[in-house]
Amino acid sequence: MKRIVFFVVLLLVLASSIGFAQHHGRGRVDNANRKDPATAALLSIQPLPVDLGNFYIGNWERGIIYTTAELILFIPAAVLLGRNGWSWGMHNYSNYYGSDYRPSWTTAERIQFYYLLAGYVVVKIISAFDAGYSAERYNQNISLRYDAPTNTAMLSLNIPLNAF
Repeated sequence: MKRIVFFVVLLLVLASSIGFAQHHGRGRVDNANRKDPATAALLSIQPLPVDLGNFYIGNWERGIIYTTAELILFIPAAVLLGRNGWSWGMHNYSNYYGSDYRPSWTTAERIQFYYLLAGYVVVKIISAFDAGYSAERYNQNISLRYDAPTNTAMLSLNIPLNAF
């Protein structure tokens, strides 16, 4: 299990560093409107159940959809944790709980929690890649590039035209 977690974290770090290296190369003039794909992906992969990466890009529809999906998976998992001893502490004595208190998880609850947790992680990874890709598309629509060896600047603007 530790190897899988290590591999996933390593994969995410490598993916974000590759995107970072592509957009911070030599001779590039950063525009105020450019969105960094690595920043968008890291904002999406943060542990809170909110997709900040798509909100950062300005893609509110996808941000709301991913946030809703994350909350749908996060809230039941938090309820399971709360019901099964997550809130130990000053109330951890036998007279506090009623007769229906059981100190351990059932097999069904444990399996349900693992499925919810796995779904939450999958949604976070998909939202991170989507936010990075959306930042790429956003930057392709408006870009200002400077080529240092030839001393030239290029402004490109991508406007989709609808044929009637």
